[in-house]
Amino acid sequence: MASGARTERLSPLLAAGLAVGAVSAALLIGRRASPTPEHPRTRRWYRHLAKPDYTPPSPVYPIAWTSIQASLAYGGYRLLRAKGSPERTTALAFWAANQVGIAGWSEVFFGHRSTGWGAVASAALGASAVGYVAAASQVDKTAGQLGVPLVVWVSFATLLAEEIWRKND
Repeated sequence: MASGARTERLSPLLAAGLAVGAVSAALLIGRRASPTPEHPRTRRWYRHLAKPDYTPPSPVYPIAWTSIQASLAYGGYRLLRAKGSPERTTALAFWAANQVGIAGWSEVFFGHRSTGWGAVASAALGASAVGYVAAASQVDKTAGQLGVPLVVWVSFATLLAEEIWRKND
């Protein structure tokens, strides 16, 4: 073991606080630019975009993201409680990158009204989500499985974002 390496596990309370805090922050930051009633200009812009027929109705998005983030919070909690290792560090790095990507996507797509960069950001988030599932599965199979809904949703979202970009470019 390397000198100074930490192998103890985080306390359940600290791990829960960090996991729930990170996903809550990502949701709140992402909401700042989203087409919610608090952002009527963004709502109008999004409503007027040409979208494919398979675009989910607006109420689906908060339900989907809350479910996905709840899964990621529990997966992050499990990783934070796992014994320290290089694999755990990698899994947590992907987990954190996904939180940043989730928060940042709304700013790119809605905040900057950039459908093209939104599609690119969605694809990058998808790659990060796949990396998370692979890395987390090496540490805790359940944590890895809890990332699969993110992979599925972001894969769909990338197709949707690309089509919105194509239709509105």
